[in-house]
Amino acid sequence: MLEIIKPHKLKKGDTIGIIAPADPVRGVCPDDVIERGYAYLRDKGFVILEGDSVKKSTSYHTAGSVDERVNDIHSFLKNDDVKCVMAFWGGFNSNQLLDSLDYELIKEKKKIFIGYSDVTALTTAITTKTGLVTFSGPGAISFAKPQPFEYTWSYFEKVCMTSEEIVINPSDKYADDLYFLREDDNHRILKANEGVKIYKDSNTEGEIVAGNLQTLLVLQGTEYLPVMKNKILFIEEDETSTPAHIDRFFCQMMQLGWLDEISGVVVGRFTEQSQFSNEDTFETILDRYLNNVSYPVLYNVDFGHSDPMITIPNGGRCTINGSLIQFESSVN
Repeated sequence: MLEIIKPHKLKKGDTIGIIAPADPVRGVCPDDVIERGYAYLRDKGFVILEGDSVKKSTSYHTAGSVDERVNDIHSFLKNDDVKCVMAFWGGFNSNQLLDSLDYELIKEKKKIFIGYSDVTALTTAITTKTGLVTFSGPGAISFAKPQPFEYTWSYFEKVCMTSEEIVINPSDKYADDLYFLREDDNHRILKANEGVKIYKDSNTEGEIVAGNLQTLLVLQGTEYLPVMKNKILFIEEDETSTPAHIDRFFCQMMQLGWLDEISGVVVGRFTEQSQFSNEDTFETILDRYLNNVSYPVLYNVDFGHSDPMITIPNGGRCTINGSLIQFESSVN
């Protein structure tokens, strides 16, 4: 079993290196939106260094070749000013990079790696291969949206910039609107947050595996997925995943034996676009696959593809008591 390694914590004045490990950014996301995200992070006291991959796209669907995207990561690892490697956003093909990464260099440098969605492939592989705690949390796009949530920043700061234990308190409001499809795209439509929901009320403590569920399933059978024994799963799905997709993913987890091995499940908030309804509920899926477990099962937690989101230490340790979620310090 690998020793868990905590990365060096961030401080104001540090440089954050922005990468595009999967989908293209420049040419897809408007330049003013990109710059808005960078400006937010600069206002918080950081220097921003945009990786070459953010500026590139291939003739098909990725932000440059595998070598170009991997070289971006390695160059940030070797740059002593860069203390955090943050994905701009996700996509579909971060797993293309995993066979080419220098895991010994990653282990040596102990830098923060953070992103969500498809970036799960990258963060999971790094933690599995090196023992380094990585983070499922905001990308640069999270701060580039109109009216970014201070809640998102607050948990990024608490988890990545302090050595304190972190208690997760639910946000008051959230947004899952497709603002970029509206003409009045300068604001978000806010909804009241119902808070953490308990499906199975129990207590547990253990190591976290965190990220996008279908991306974790893509890693099944590879050397990049951790053993699930006694892990606490923090899982989320994107807005394109319908109840049928999510049912399929939970069924696969059951058939792989994960649901018999883990010691807890925490599910992020689904967006309106996932199309759950009173007739087709997420609770029905939980009834099918988790009705008889003894460990805690929580859902509607502040992470996933809506805003705001917490930052989750993948490979870090967590305690769950009822609806209370607490993270141990994950940085040095």
